[in-house]
Amino acid sequence: MLGPVGYGSERCGIAVEEIAALGAAWISITPFGRMDDLESVEIEPDFEIPIARNEELIRRTAAMAEAAGLRVAIVPHVYVMSGEWRGEIDPGPPEAWAAWFASYTDFALRFAALAEEIGADLYSIGVEFKSSTNCYEEEWRELIGAVRRVYTGDLTYSANWDEVEEVPFWDALDAIGVNAFWPLARKPGDGYETMRETARRVADDLEGLSLYCDRPVLFTEMGVKSARDSALAPWEWPEHCADLGYDEAYQADAYDAVLGELAPRPWFAGLFVWKYFSDPYDETQEIRAGFSPRGKLGEEALARWYGRSWEPSALDIFSE
Repeated sequence: MLGPVGYGSERCGIAVEEIAALGAAWISITPFGRMDDLESVEIEPDFEIPIARNEELIRRTAAMAEAAGLRVAIVPHVYVMSGEWRGEIDPGPPEAWAAWFASYTDFALRFAALAEEIGADLYSIGVEFKSSTNCYEEEWRELIGAVRRVYTGDLTYSANWDEVEEVPFWDALDAIGVNAFWPLARKPGDGYETMRETARRVADDLEGLSLYCDRPVLFTEMGVKSARDSALAPWEWPEHCADLGYDEAYQADAYDAVLGELAPRPWFAGLFVWKYFSDPYDETQEIRAGFSPRGKLGEEALARWYGRSWEPSALDIFSE
């Protein structure tokens, strides 16, 4: 029996159908594990519900996506229960890091095996682990090798926007993944023209990285809140920006600025929007000025871009 909300629910099916109707080609499913704090060495796969139940709901959601003609990316996240950012994880001495990698490898392999089972098209080996990617290259390469042994699809890593040029193992993956929360504005009041100029500089830098690594670039997350000046710090949670004021046109301008610069580039594989909720009718999950573009001008902007004919090389990177 389907649950009332969340992955695998009837309302999730509605969300999947709405996303397909926008012209999107993919969805990203983001299961969560948890750590107690930044010093913990244990990653627990249970988050809010038991892991076995979570896996079953992911299977159902993937089946919904397939029925709607959407391809699936599995992007497991680790949530730090203390509320701190995962990019600052630091268990301490080398032996503690070894324990962390052992636990994280078990976590990543479990969801990689699930991704293989459901035929997911893309799997992210991690999300925003900035504190370790450049310092523990050998451990990350070992993890990638272990994932390759259980999952036969394409792999990426979801680097934080200010980490992407420091990741040393892009050659071991199929795409350069970026959680693309660059500050698009420089000062309050900056609008579309400034965001477009900033997006152009970002695109030029990423083009150099793509050519150097011989890998396409994929925005594994990209979002701007529907609030004035939210592109100054697009990574901030909506509840920290309630005083900015609701402005859905600002969000639409940000999407137009970014896609206007990135979509024509043949090395750009696309973007996953942060975020759409699995229950499209639950308005308690974030404030109105939050990230979700559903029912806003931002969604209209996305639909215009998803409905365009992009260069085949930008769309077919994961089709070979």
